[in-house]
This record gives sequence, structure tokens and C-alpha cells, in this order.
Amino acid sequence: MSLRMRLTLLYTGVLSMILLILSSVLLLATSHILHREIDENIASRAASVIKSIRIEDSLFLREVVLPDVDVFAAPDTYLQMVNARGRVVSRSNNLGRQYLPLSEYTLRSALQGQKFYETVRAGEQEIRVYNVPLVVDGQLVGILQVGRALSTVNTLLARLRFFVITGGAMAVTLAGILGWFLAKTALNPVERIIQTASSIESGGDLSKRIETDRAPDELSRLAKTLNAMFERLENMYHRLQESYELQRRFVSDASHELRTPLTTIRGNAELLLKIQNPDSTLAREALEDIAGEARRLTRLVEDLLALARADAGYELEKEVVPLESLLQDISKKARFMAGDRELALNNLCPPATMIKVNSVYFEQLILILLDNAFKYAPPGTAVSLTVQIQREGRLELAVADRGPGLAPGEENRIFDRFYRGEGTRGKEGSGLGLAIARWIVNQHGGYINAANRPGGGSVFTVSLPVIQ
Repeated sequence: MSLRMRLTLLYTGVLSMILLILSSVLLLATSHILHREIDENIASRAASVIKSIRIEDSLFLREVVLPDVDVFAAPDTYLQMVNARGRVVSRSNNLGRQYLPLSEYTLRSALQGQKFYETVRAGEQEIRVYNVPLVVDGQLVGILQVGRALSTVNTLLARLRFFVITGGAMAVTLAGILGWFLAKTALNPVERIIQTASSIESGGDLSKRIETDRAPDELSRLAKTLNAMFERLENMYHRLQESYELQRRFVSDASHELRTPLTTIRGNAELLLKIQNPDSTLAREALEDIAGEARRLTRLVEDLLALARADAGYELEKEVVPLESLLQDISKKARFMAGDRELALNNLCPPATMIKVNSVYFEQLILILLDNAFKYAPPGTAVSLTVQIQREGRLELAVADRGPGLAPGEENRIFDRFYRGEGTRGKEGSGLGLAIARWIVNQHGGYINAANRPGGGSVFTVSLPVIQ
């Protein structure tokens, strides 16, 4: 059963119950009022009759003179008097040949001096009868019965019941029809939600959104919540697409990068196996090529492992270490990488500066930037590493060289995996170093950017919130 049908049935069911309760109360109240009015009317007539009874005394007898009951009768009101033995002594002419029923219970109750009402049936009609004992000098001399036909009241109540039932049925039917259309109107936003969700499910277009009304009701809030969820799904989908594209490029580029050193190693090894009279110089060159490509392959695998950790959500553990000792160790290792370039270390921080970093990856970050600078700096030039504390309490590292600089638009792309710019053609490297550097910086809550230096060259700046 649809929600629209359930709501309509709920509306009509509640309305039917309310109408049933109100109709029952109305009918009971009307019946009670009409019967009470009849009781009061016949009781008033009985009192008038009793007041008209006279007692006449003669020389030897005391006689009770009864009034003419026809005077007090009406078309639907009947009077009857019976003596103590139950014999009718007087009755109104409108009774015709009939008598008001007198049961043994009525006679016995009247003999006990009780006044009471009862509803009896005379012929085919119901009569409301008021029984009043007639007592003279403490002695019961008869019973006065005043009755009134209930046909008029029953007819009125029957008509009232008919109108109430008919009106109630029409009201319930009308409420059902209106409830059906109201439910449709109320559920229009739900229908829009279903259509939009079905459209997204069938078409795969996550950019679609549910139209929301301005009224801040529950359905509007539901639509806004679903729109927010669709937006998150769309963002996640795009990120997955980008991740898939990066993974595809990663596999392709990694395969290419791994193929080159493996081919070199295999070729040189096969050459050594084919030489019958190995020449020491040729063998040494082949072995040097094998060793160099093996080192390159090792670095590539280490870089791939670092990026795999980054993709897996690996979190670096940090500790508080002195900055000066870290820079000294980095300077010693960097000088072996410099070749015919010079390293100019400018530590502008106080001697006792402490930083909270992962010392292994912090050292790898700086060595990646220095290696990149040594690679593109002209021979005989200097690469500078400047470390200072900014006013905001952050540590700033700047690695600058006098190389060819960055091509326009490469400032951000050089941090992508395996990206190799035009100026890197013929240079050794896998294109993973700067991507790893950016991951290390992000792990420390900082940021890194690249720019060209005035007068030539490039500068890489790192800012870390690690000052203690």
C-alpha cells in the first residue's frame, strides 16, 4: 500500500472516529433532553390532576370526587385512573377502547407509595407513563397514570440519526477525496526526491540536485540533507576518478621507469657473459652501469614505497629535536650530492631552537629539494638553503638555485607524480621526489610552493608550524 493511500485512510479514519463520537454524543444528548421534557410534561399534568381531586363529606360518607381526565388529555397524552384493586375507574376518551398497561409490578410499586416512570407498549406504539399513587388520609385509593406517546420523539430521533449518518458518510467521503489530493500535494516533494534519486541511479549524473521549497519544513530539510549527500558523493566520485587516473598513470610511468634500469642491468650482464676474453676496462664499465642502475632502481622503489604509504594514509610520528643538529647532519650528506656545485647554508634561527618533526622524513624533505636544485644548477654555482623563523612563529625553509627556472604554469604541476617538464629532458630522475616532498610537508601541517627567482633560477619555499 502506498504512503498516499495510507495517509488518506488515516485522515478518513480519524475523521470517522471523531464524527462517530460527536454523533453519538449528539444523539444521546438529544434523546435525553426530549425524554426529560416528556417526563416533565406528564409529571406536570399529573400534578394538575391531583390538585383537581376533591373530597366531599356527607352525613355518613366521605366521597372522593375525581376530575374529568379529558380536560387534561391531549392528542398524544393519555390519562387513566385505577383503584387499589387495579380496576380502571376513569380514562381519557383518546384511548378509545384501549387501556394503559398496568402490570403487577406497577400495582405493587404504587401500593408501596412510589412514584415512577416506565415505558410501556400499547398496541404498536411506545408510551411513556408516569405512575402516581393517589393517597387520601394516608390510605391508597388508586393510581393515576399519565402517558404520552413516544412516536413523535422516535420519529424525530430517527430523522436526526438519518441526517447524522448521511451527513457523516458524505463528510467522510469528501474528506477521503480531499485527503487523497492533499496527500498528493504534501508528497510532491517526496516524489521529486524519488525522481531525482532514480535519475541519478539510472543516469549516473551526480551533479543533479533536488529542488527544495523555501519553507523550512521536514521535507525541505530532507531534500537539503540529500543534496549535501549527493554533493559529497559527487566529490568522492571525482576524487576516485582522479585517483584512478593517477593510479593508471602511476602504473604506466612506474613500469616505464622500472623497465629502463632493468634493461640496462640485463644488457650489461648479458654482455659480460658473452665476452670470451673479458677486457678489464669494458667489464668495469659494464659493472659500473649495473651498479648505477641498481642504485637508481633502489631509489625508485624507495620512492614508490613512500608514495604507497602516503596513499594508505600513513601518519608520521613526530618528536621534539634540536634544529641545529638536524641541519648539520643534512649539510654533511648534501655536500656529497653537490658535485661541482656549492651548498650555502644560512641558519638564521636561534641556536637553541627546537622543532617537532619526524627527523627521518624531515631530512628526506630537505635532501629532495637540495638534490633537485643541484641537478638543475649550472656547474660552479651555489645552491642556498636558508632557514629562519617567521613572525607568525613558523619555520621557513627556502632552497634556491641559479638554474633555468620553471616554465609558465609548472608551479603546481611539478608536484604531481611522474611529472617531467620540458626543462627536465635528459635529466636523471623518476619524477617522484617533489610529490614525496609535498606529502611530507602535508604530514607536518605545512605548505610548499615553487617560484622563479628574479634574475634566473627557482626557489622552493616550505613553511611548517613546528616551532616549540
